[in-house]
Amino acid sequence: MADITRFPPLPAIPNPPVTDPDKRQRTFQRIVGNLTAQLTGADAQVGTANTTRGYRASAVDLGALQEMLGRAIERFDMTQVRERWDEDLFAWMRGAIFVWIQRCKMLQMTVEDRGIRIVLETQDDHGYYHYEFDVFPGVRERRGDRDSDV
Repeated sequence: MADITRFPPLPAIPNPPVTDPDKRQRTFQRIVGNLTAQLTGADAQVGTANTTRGYRASAVDLGALQEMLGRAIERFDMTQVRERWDEDLFAWMRGAIFVWIQRCKMLQMTVEDRGIRIVLETQDDHGYYHYEFDVFPGVRERRGDRDSDV
């Protein structure tokens, strides 16, 4: 049986923002690069946490993240959010957040009455950072410089 694409379809996860590595990230990348070079030819794989793509743990742009997630569900209503949550929406949002945020240690997403509540915690060498925001479904129409619900 062929896979069925639900309507509205979820988009591909957009590429995360590009940030220049800070001093600690450059050091980490150098160490991992040296270790990887030493393992060449061995039956080994090197895997690391996301420390290079997207927002740094201490500097998540919540507005941009919220907008990206909101665009994915702008053609949904709350009934569709609830119906699709366990099917594909939760996994899509989780994947997008982990691609867009470095060193995400905890993620909670809860379907509420009017939207999705997102709570996350990140960590770097300086400490832990706690973020909370909501993402709302609903068709959006562009009017001038502002978005408005239709």
